[in-house]
Amino acid sequence: MAKAKPFVKWVGGKGQLIDQLEALLPADFDTRENVTYIEPFVGGGAVLFHMLQVHPNI
Repeated sequence: MAKAKPFVKWVGGKGQLIDQLEALLPADFDTRENVTYIEPFVGGGAVLFHMLQVHPNI
């Protein structure tokens, strides 16, 4: 499967912060059911695309 990439290069984007943001998720995040993820500041979409690809429970 091809990895989705941000649709816009965004100065100050969160793409470089994905590892730090992942570390803030609860330890059982992937085992939770019916998780709703809201991306209020989608910008280039780096975090949104990462979350949708890595966490199938969203």
